[in-house]
Amino acid sequence: MQITVHGTPVTLDTKELIVGKEAPAARITKLDGSQNVIGMIAPNSQLIIAIPSLKTEVCSLGAKKFNELVKNLKKLDTIMVTTDDIEFVKEFAKNECIDSAEIVIDTNRQFGKKFGVLITEGKLKDRLARAVFVIDREGLLAYKEIVSEIVDEVNYDACLAAIEKIVNEKKSGHTHENWMSV
Repeated sequence: MQITVHGTPVTLDTKELIVGKEAPAARITKLDGSQNVIGMIAPNSQLIIAIPSLKTEVCSLGAKKFNELVKNLKKLDTIMVTTDDIEFVKEFAKNECIDSAEIVIDTNRQFGKKFGVLITEGKLKDRLARAVFVIDREGLLAYKEIVSEIVDEVNYDACLAAIEKIVNEKKSGHTHENWMSV
């Protein structure tokens, strides 16, 4: 897959995720240095936001906007993933009062590779494309958007609509056959 960076085409790691199919699990680094896994099945639905760099205006504004948009959403874990250095991210989270989302680091680029958003060439090589992924509690990908031009913002309305749908969805669960009846 290709996106553009200021109009110049760049290639992404070609892992194609399909809405309705199982989301991958990826190891990330939390700001305290510990490792965690995101994606896949979880107690809450997940909104995973891939951020190229919080050092840029569009990324910084997007992170702050998502932080506000998800403030009142229950049963949703919001995770912002970046490749920025951990000290800068800690300072950013503190200064910008990011409190409705967890910012994590894709230290080994495992998230970028597994979710197909790792930029493989150009001046942003080894950074993440701007993208959002919504994963339901069963670990299924409910929504994805990989922004075609890195300086553009995501479609917040479509993303929020997908979140509302899965957070409010009542799953019927597995039903058993009535094999004991006559």
